[in-house]
Amino acid sequence: KTAYALGGRLVGSEMCIRDRILLCLWLGLVCSFAEDLVFHIPTPNRAMFDGTEEGNKAFFAPTTSGIWQSGRYGCTRTAGWQFHEGIDILWTQKDRKGEPSDPVFATADGVICYINDKPGLSNYGRYLIIGHRIEGIELYSLYAHLSAIDSEVSLGRKVLAGAPIATMGRSSNAARIAPYRAHLHFELAMVINEHFDDWFQTRKPGQINDHGPWNGRNLMGLDPEALFKEQWRLGKAFSLLDHFKHQDIYFKLKVDSPSFPWLKRYAALIEPATSDDQSQSAEISSYELSFNAFGLPVAAKPLFGKDLEKSKVWEVSYVNEAIHKAFKCSKKIERKGDGYQLSSAGDEWMDLLTFDVSR
Repeated sequence: KTAYALGGRLVGSEMCIRDRILLCLWLGLVCSFAEDLVFHIPTPNRAMFDGTEEGNKAFFAPTTSGIWQSGRYGCTRTAGWQFHEGIDILWTQKDRKGEPSDPVFATADGVICYINDKPGLSNYGRYLIIGHRIEGIELYSLYAHLSAIDSEVSLGRKVLAGAPIATMGRSSNAARIAPYRAHLHFELAMVINEHFDDWFQTRKPGQINDHGPWNGRNLMGLDPEALFKEQWRLGKAFSLLDHFKHQDIYFKLKVDSPSFPWLKRYAALIEPATSDDQSQSAEISSYELSFNAFGLPVAAKPLFGKDLEKSKVWEVSYVNEAIHKAFKCSKKIERKGDGYQLSSAGDEWMDLLTFDVSR
C-alpha cells in the first residue's frame, strides 16, 4: 500500500495512441480508442443517458430510503443535510448466486496508485484508486465496494481507459450492502495534500490512519454525473480544464501564504497574473482561492502585496448567497454578524489544504 503517484508526476499516465495499442495487445484486451472520450463510464450501466426518470432509477443505487436521488453526488442524503462524495452506479448483471457480476472499468488512462484489499479497514470496503493526468490536472478515480480486484491490477501499473480492473460487489467495513442495492461507488477526486499522513499524525495523535494519503478525508471530488453528461453533450470539444473553469463559485478565500503543496500539484488552475496585479509588488504574497458549491478549490488567483487583515491566516472575501442557502450540506463557511467566516470544519479542512511538512 504505497503512495505511488504522490511523490511527483504521474509517470506514464499520458500515453500516445501507439503506446495504448501496444499495451492493449500485450494485455490481450479489446480497447476503444475513441479520441473524443476522455472519460469512460466505469460499468456497463448507461441508463442515465436516456434522460428519463426510469433511466435514473436504473442507474443510481439508492440508500435504504429507496430514493434514487440519494445515489447522486452532492447534498443528496438526509433531506439535503448529508454530502455524498461520488455516485453509486447500480448493478446490471448477477451471477447464479445472485451476486452482482458487472465488470468495473478504468475511467481513463492512468496508473494504479492504491489498492485496499481488506474491506474491514474502510467504509469503502474493497477499493482501488487510479491516478490520471489530463490537461495538466491530476485527477484520481476511486472504485469502491468491489467483490474482487483483477489479478493483473498492481501498484504502479499503467491501465487504459475502458480496461477491466475489478468486479462490482457489496463489500463494506460494516454489514454487507443489500443485494438489491449492490453498486459501484465511484469518485473523481483531487488530492487535498500529499502530506496527509504527516498532517494526520500531527493533528490527530493517537488515531489510526490505515490508508496513508489515500484516506477518504484527503480526497475532494467533482460531480461525476455532471462531467459525464457534459462530455456526452460536447463530444470532442469537451475540456477538463474548461469544466473546472465553468464551476459555479460558492465562496472565495484569501490565503496568507505564497506557497503550499496544492498550488504545485494544481498549477494548471492558477490564473495568470495581470500587469495591474503586479504593479503593487514584484512578488506574490498570497492567493485567493475560489471554491465550488461543495468546497472543491477550482481556481487560484495570485495576490501581490499584503491584502489580508492583520493576524488572519485566511479570510472569506466573497460568498454567493444563493448557493449558501441552496446547499445545506456545504459546511465550510458560516455566517458571522454581517459577514462570513470559516466554520470549525472549514478551519480544519483549510489547515489540511495548506499544511506544508517543510515548515
